[in-house]
Amino acid sequence: MSEALRQRAAGFATRYPMLMGTWEAMGIGLSAIRAYKLRAGLTVLGVVMGIMTVTGMSAIVAGLNASMARQIESLGSSVVLVRPQAPGENLPAEEARRRQALTKNEVEAIRKLPLVAEMSAMELPRADLVKAGNQRLQSFSCFGVSDGYDTVHEIYVERGRFISQADVNRRAQVVVIGQEIVDALFPNVDPIDKELSIDGRHFRVIGVTERKGKILFQNWDNFVLVPLGTLPSLPFFEGRYVVDVKPVSAAQIENTVEQVRDAVRRQRRLGFRAKDTFAVFTQETLINLYRQITGGIYVVMIAISSIGLLVGGVGVMNIMLVSVTERTREIGVRKALGAKRRDIRWQFLTEAMTLTAAGGVLGILVGAGLAKLVDLLSPFPAVTQPFWVGFAFFTSLAVGLFFGLWPAEKAARLDPIEALRYE
Repeated sequence: MSEALRQRAAGFATRYPMLMGTWEAMGIGLSAIRAYKLRAGLTVLGVVMGIMTVTGMSAIVAGLNASMARQIESLGSSVVLVRPQAPGENLPAEEARRRQALTKNEVEAIRKLPLVAEMSAMELPRADLVKAGNQRLQSFSCFGVSDGYDTVHEIYVERGRFISQADVNRRAQVVVIGQEIVDALFPNVDPIDKELSIDGRHFRVIGVTERKGKILFQNWDNFVLVPLGTLPSLPFFEGRYVVDVKPVSAAQIENTVEQVRDAVRRQRRLGFRAKDTFAVFTQETLINLYRQITGGIYVVMIAISSIGLLVGGVGVMNIMLVSVTERTREIGVRKALGAKRRDIRWQFLTEAMTLTAAGGVLGILVGAGLAKLVDLLSPFPAVTQPFWVGFAFFTSLAVGLFFGLWPAEKAARLDPIEALRYE
């Protein structure tokens, strides 16, 4: 080092003694890692595992949350759903039995509301087998829908047309099918105007929807849509329906929820203090329910990472106690030259925090790498979160600070005369 640089460093140390001492202590900590690689590596292994768990799992959970939000939004933006029961609603058996789907009059009352831009009623028919010629399929979904279903759920017809109000009024024997129904029943054939049968009833194909894939663990290409009333319903849906509503604007969704709720309560003549015998909710309810489920994953993640951090912290405490013993004479010399207790304490705390910070950085890199592999090689999306990366790094520093307190205090309390005599 040149004389000019030496003088500049001396001046910096004079002006900022605390910062210079911290920098020196960090250098000593990194030197210890380089000198005793295996010992340092084994010491911070628990920290690496804990931080890796936080970074990797948070990336996977965040990716799943984002994916689920996109899937729910793909069912149609700003949709209000009216069902007998809300998702995740835990009702007593008697209360659940009293819940009923909507009657035709209740559906019409909702249709007339001023904030309802479009509405679709839906029922679940009995449907066990769909056939076309020699091809047959037993695993599929069948829904009876009204004419607004495609607009509410933003389902677009690739070929043909969608079910119209006229089809519903005359209970026309027509169907709209998904791409997987086409692949199974009409391979290499244009299905439009072809016939298929559902449990022996003949229908004419009038439309094929665009491919959408799986949404909310349900295949949205493996379905058959028929006009309301053309197939016998399941017992629960005999003469009753569920309804999906698109408001006039996204800004009016909460007001639309209140209008729909009030309209159904009036139709059912519920008293002011009576509980709702139905549920009105939005897509946000589905997203929040999913986040509650993944919140449990965060709790497990923190519990697992805490065990790793505890093990790593005990290892850091152990190696720092050994370091204090090995450097007793050094501590005595520093105290003899004027170092105060706080200087010695801060030196050993900084070394401990450097050890755990190094483990934290390594854990973040490994966790982010594993999350990237999961994202590339599996169906589970993963998005590394800056918040959790920062949280993980500062947690590693906190582990070093906490578990380094006892060794640092032990070093600070050493008698300088006894320390100088130590062999």
